Amino acid sequence: MPTPHNKQQMITVLIKDIQCDIADYRQLYKLMLQQHQCYLKFDGVLLSQLTEQQLPLLNQLTQRSQQRTQQLHKLGLSINNQSMNKLIHALPHAIQSKLQQQWQTLETLVKQCHDLNQRNGILSANFSELLNQVYAQMPQQNDNNAYSTPNLMQY
Repeated sequence: MPTPHNKQQMITVLIKDIQCDIADYRQLYKLMLQQHQCYLKFDGVLLSQLTEQQLPLLNQLTQRSQQRTQQLHKLGLSINNQSMNKLIHALPHAIQSKLQQQWQTLETLVKQCHDLNQRNGILSANFSELLNQVYAQMPQQNDNNAYSTPNLMQY
């Protein structure tokens, strides 16, 4: 079991990580909105760039989530929303309300990103299906066809 000092350090890191997650999820949501527009505009080049910008954010969010899970486990708490609420309510009142608000903000942002990701997934599937249909209908003259699937979105 961690010492009181170690517990305080873990909670401090946990609070900072939640703040970082909020900023990163806001950035991720903006990128996902742009991604959504790319599917609607058939802009494959920008879509690829946005995906590249999302990857570091997703890696950071995953890393912090895993760290948060480990910290809750070290604090003797189950890995669920009730445990996080239990931890928040065990903190001094001055920290409690701010952290509760941040945790709710994070939950909302995660849900918004999840919902937008679902919509983007549908658009991505439709996008791919459309490209496959267009490609299937095109005459195959040679392998260097400027309108072949890998090159189609570059023009």
